[in-house]
Amino acid sequence: MPASAEEFLQNHLGKTYHHFPGCAGKFAALLTWSDLNHILSCSQLDAPRLRLTRDGKPIPPESFISHHETRRRPPSWMTRLRSTELTRHLQEGATLILDAIDEIHEPIAELAANLEQVLRARIQVNLYAGWRTSPGFDVHWDGHDVFILQVSGRKHWKVYPMTREYPLPDDPKTEDPPQKPLWEGILKDGDLLYIPRGWWHVAIPVDEPTLHLTVGLHHATGLDFVCWYADRLRASVAVRQDLPQLGTAAEKEAHLQRMRDAWEQAWHPGLLDEYFAHLDTRACFRPRFGLPWTADSAVLPPAEAGWSVKWLVPRPIECDRSGQDTIVVRGNGKESTFAAAAWPVLHALQESGICSIDELYKQTEGTLARDRLRLFLKELVNTGLVSIVVNDSTQ
Repeated sequence: MPASAEEFLQNHLGKTYHHFPGCAGKFAALLTWSDLNHILSCSQLDAPRLRLTRDGKPIPPESFISHHETRRRPPSWMTRLRSTELTRHLQEGATLILDAIDEIHEPIAELAANLEQVLRARIQVNLYAGWRTSPGFDVHWDGHDVFILQVSGRKHWKVYPMTREYPLPDDPKTEDPPQKPLWEGILKDGDLLYIPRGWWHVAIPVDEPTLHLTVGLHHATGLDFVCWYADRLRASVAVRQDLPQLGTAAEKEAHLQRMRDAWEQAWHPGLLDEYFAHLDTRACFRPRFGLPWTADSAVLPPAEAGWSVKWLVPRPIECDRSGQDTIVVRGNGKESTFAAAAWPVLHALQESGICSIDELYKQTEGTLARDRLRLFLKELVNTGLVSIVVNDSTQ
């Protein structure tokens, strides 16, 4: 990006669209047409995760997806794409959409994981592929921010202003879109477009193969916070008590005042930080496996084998220097607390994302014996904070 991360966060994120011109091949490492062919051929994909649309209307999935009964009892079903029929729809102008490709393609999973750490938001990446000139969707707005990464080919984009500020995902879309776009242009291979939630937009293929990724940023809203805060008030008798629907006006007013008092008594300046800690704790790790070693009682490969440790935590580490001098790692619904002596290992893993065992040996040389480091790494694996990355030669 021509702008620094700090400049983008301050001037654009959640505020206004921005087009970042790039260079051809900038996003090629994320996904190729061969990768897409492999995913379609070898993955069990079903609607609505895999969709075809044309001129803003969905194409019936039964026209390109079939289901076959297995020999198991009770019976189950296998999904199979009908490649000839699916390809014919694409020839006729359909757009192919694959939701959450970050869950099945590792380079995009890595991108999503890195963004989750930086932006502290849930990330989902969808794929869009088109060939003719029919838009997959009509002019619309999304209930979350998006980055558009043009991976291959070109696409014509139009971005329009908001008609409802900061809409929620399930808000009705009853307004007519604005007539005049604020920005219009061709997104070329390597370009990036940022669109905040609520901004109307449309993407139109230009009669050539085009492939882009939409990175969705799902931030918490004030309504999410209020729902969380209201649930905390379960501790109050006044909130749990039945409402005096048949009471007098004075009884209703008194009850309302008691509930207001309960709300205000639980309110304090640090509430947002508590909520953010709650969100970090709930953040889900992306699954990663280190078989065969992690399923063995030893968990770790032998010392002489070349292997690495991969950090899986989707949120930043928090250091508590207020007195306990501890380190808190949040995610997957739990908090893990470590002594300050663990900082060199945890910091190296968070900063690098992946460290070889030899790098970790050097990082802790003189402060942590190798056998103690291995015990600590085993604990991290068993708690799901890291995974082992094994090479074929170590298996």
